[in-house]
Amino acid sequence: MASGQEVEPGRDALSQLVTLLHVLGGTASRAELTERLGCGRSVMGYLLGDLASRGVVTIEPTAGQGRAGRPSHQVSIAATAPVVIAVHLGIGTATVATISLGGRIAERTDLRFRSPADPADLLARLAEVMTAQAGRQHRVLGAGMAVPSPVRRDDGLAFAMLHMGWPSVPLRDLLAGQLGRMPLVLGNDANLAALAEHRHGAGRGSRQLLYLTTGHIGLGGALISNGRLFDGAHGYAMEPGHITVDPAGTPCACGSTGCLEVECDDRGLLRAAGPAHDYADADALLRAAAASAAAASTAASTVDAPSTAHGADGVAEADGAVALRAVQQVTARLGSGLASLINLTDPDRIVLAGSLASYARLAPDTLAASLAARSFLSNTALSQTDPVPIVPGELPEAPLLGAADLAFQPFLDDPRTALDAPT
Repeated sequence: MASGQEVEPGRDALSQLVTLLHVLGGTASRAELTERLGCGRSVMGYLLGDLASRGVVTIEPTAGQGRAGRPSHQVSIAATAPVVIAVHLGIGTATVATISLGGRIAERTDLRFRSPADPADLLARLAEVMTAQAGRQHRVLGAGMAVPSPVRRDDGLAFAMLHMGWPSVPLRDLLAGQLGRMPLVLGNDANLAALAEHRHGAGRGSRQLLYLTTGHIGLGGALISNGRLFDGAHGYAMEPGHITVDPAGTPCACGSTGCLEVECDDRGLLRAAGPAHDYADADALLRAAAASAAAASTAASTVDAPSTAHGADGVAEADGAVALRAVQQVTARLGSGLASLINLTDPDRIVLAGSLASYARLAPDTLAASLAARSFLSNTALSQTDPVPIVPGELPEAPLLGAADLAFQPFLDDPRTALDAPT
């Protein structure tokens, strides 16, 4: 690995070291940190000594040898290092977790609630769990919260929690008064998931990361440009779920029709299977589509006679074919929306999470054809010389980890000031 490749011009060396240790999972050898930071051994010694004296890291000798035969030392986040409280608020579920530097979850509580819930009651439950977890920690820097809505940067207003049945909600103001002196920051769940994938998952090393995700309801996305979240003038940028991909399509909660999210989330997938399908949910449909795709691949690689399945096997085969066609239909819609985003953002990597990753895996030819037909940058010589990889997300709890990273950011930017602040 080239020396100094992790250095960011203009950033304090201690900030760079803490950030590097964080994205490496909370532990690394002293030799690796020195090489990646591109500094001398004496400088690294000073920086690590500062962090160790503040209870942030431990430095232990190991049995191996470092460079030039010197004893190797392992640097790890200390048990006394500060932590954050992270919250992922979803539709009918919420997770509250204590997360340490490096992304390790030290404690978590999962809540379920009937949606739509009363905002005041639910936020009171969350605040109770958050303060209880914080009270069991040595030092808490603050709290971060991922929510299914655009969030206004200046005041934490979540103004479009459409799928929770809430009107515009001043989440930060409502929660802050119940958290004592614990600072609170909020962000859109897809934005924070993208941030986590860029730092800890499938987006590591990318300069221009385009991220899209979907689940049972809704579709979100984000752009990470040169390591920073692109969120526009107010915090609202990148709402790809409301790109129109079928003007004559299904009505969306936003008031438009044929939005990417209603055509490509789990609801859209089930609709694409037709009214006669009997799949319990989108996961069951995706399993049937996967079985159908595997069977078709096996059949194509053999010289046996065409299938003559009948009875129960024949019904399963037909159902699988319906499921696969449904996946191909929504994948074509996904490709249409993704093509517009590629033309606008010029990404060097695309990460698809949730059901979107399954679509790309089960219908890669459909996705490629849709992109080639509609994306200028996917249908030129550039696509041959500089192809953009499309990869699945790696982090099962990306929004939660992203919420933690948002809360850690002031510490990562200026460790000394954050540690010296009164608690």
